[in-house]
Amino acid sequence: MGGAMELDVYGVLESNPVLVLFLILGLGLLIGKLRIGPMELGAVTGVLAIGLIAGRIGLDIPQTSHDIGFLLFIYCIGVQAGPQFIRAFREDGAKYAGLALLTAISGGLIAVQAADYFEFELGIAGGMLAGALTSTPTLVAAQDAVQSGIDLPSGMSARTVLDNIASAYAITYVFGMAGLLLLVSFLPRFFRIDVAAEAQALSESRGLDVDATPDALQRPVETPSIRAYRVDQDPGRMPAYDPEATHIPGEIQKIKRGEEVFDPGEQPDIRVGDIIAVVGLQRAHELCRELFGPEVLDPDVLDRSVESRQVVITKPDMAGKTLGELAIGSAHQVWLTNLTRSGIAMPRRPDLLLQMGDVLLISGPRSKIEALAQQLGYVEQELHETDIVTLAFGIALGVFVGMVNFKLGNAVIGLGSAGGVLLLGLLFGLLHSYRPNFGRLPVAARSVLMDLGLLLFMTGVAVAAGRDIVETARQVGPSLALSGMAVTILPALLCFALGHFVMHMNGALLLGAITGSMTSTPALKQITAQARSSVPMLGYVGTYAFANVLLTIAGGVIMRL
Repeated sequence: MGGAMELDVYGVLESNPVLVLFLILGLGLLIGKLRIGPMELGAVTGVLAIGLIAGRIGLDIPQTSHDIGFLLFIYCIGVQAGPQFIRAFREDGAKYAGLALLTAISGGLIAVQAADYFEFELGIAGGMLAGALTSTPTLVAAQDAVQSGIDLPSGMSARTVLDNIASAYAITYVFGMAGLLLLVSFLPRFFRIDVAAEAQALSESRGLDVDATPDALQRPVETPSIRAYRVDQDPGRMPAYDPEATHIPGEIQKIKRGEEVFDPGEQPDIRVGDIIAVVGLQRAHELCRELFGPEVLDPDVLDRSVESRQVVITKPDMAGKTLGELAIGSAHQVWLTNLTRSGIAMPRRPDLLLQMGDVLLISGPRSKIEALAQQLGYVEQELHETDIVTLAFGIALGVFVGMVNFKLGNAVIGLGSAGGVLLLGLLFGLLHSYRPNFGRLPVAARSVLMDLGLLLFMTGVAVAAGRDIVETARQVGPSLALSGMAVTILPALLCFALGHFVMHMNGALLLGAITGSMTSTPALKQITAQARSSVPMLGYVGTYAFANVLLTIAGGVIMRL
């Protein structure tokens, strides 16, 4: 008998970079679901961990996946931020822009000074800035600057610089994520700021729901359903059905009398023996059973389904209105179950100012949703196809724009591919908010492209870092770790000082803005838990759009200094 067949697993992986790529993605995503206390590790952390191991044992992935990933990610960042970036100055915008700018400038200067003091090799400063601020756009721009052709020291290759960036990012990322979490917990205690009281004070001053918790605000509200009832009570003795007066959302959609089925009109003429169809929440249906009679199944009046559809705000006259002014429930007989801005869920508060590009998830009868969509903008599902042509030309034009350089003295200045693609994404995203048929990139498609692009890019970074991370840690580990801590902590402290002592911002709003300036979602969750309110989210979104753009620029600039 022949010997048992042996499978050379390492040989198979070594000869199949595509297989390695998808194994890293799959295993990384599984690890990212693990939790340490209340905090989930996250997809980026999981992919980074598995990628480091793969790179350390000598495995590789296709280089094109890394390049395509970063282009998709940075373009989608621009498209997402485009509708809000120009208009972000309307609501405390100058303060938010100042905080984001302070983070980018101070973080960059600290990284450069630390690199000079400790005599780090080229690339360490860029990776340190990206890791300490947990900013993927910074990492993208830093690597792109090297690939675009910056001047390199004698004897140093572009591959070495890229590996330095990746290793420094991996080493400083852990404290960058955990350090800000600790800082936003420490600052309120040190300065004796009651974050929950600050959030409540702001809520009361703006007429918000002070008792609402962040989880309750972000959890989708109850969705309506359609049910039919047989009218058994004498209409003359039946109390008036006024959902608005009883604060129970509901609406009579159809009436069946004998074999005839008709719309009820503004003043429904209801008679004994009628079958009526009502769209509403559970409380409305409980009331209907008391007012009209038993629930029945009648397909003639139940043929109108209740839908949930995404409505995108593109009408300029709607921007600046509040949710309360829109009166979605009482005026339009539909229900708002979610609202996102730049991909971030927003609190559904009556005084929340609407902005171009906001996405509202609306539930209710199709005709009512379509009527509301005509007033606000358009229904996302009507434009479900992605405009691949505009996507392709947008990225291509961005790469071309990034190739254009200008000489300023002895310095060569240019946007690089990352800056150029980001700029075109911002422009196309803004144009799409005015003309929905231009550059269609539905929310779901954009989310997939952004997440996939980010993870493809991070896989490449992790594998590259794995090759040299041990050597880098031996050479500059302690000094790099201390420098990274400084880049994480000092910009946050400067922003806190500016916002608290100079701008006199509300404490809960300021801490949310600081987490947004460093694009840290875990830190945002930490501060909203302390505030027991969604108020910090308003500050987070205020700085988030600016931070993505400014930190991208910072990543390219630091590699050229």
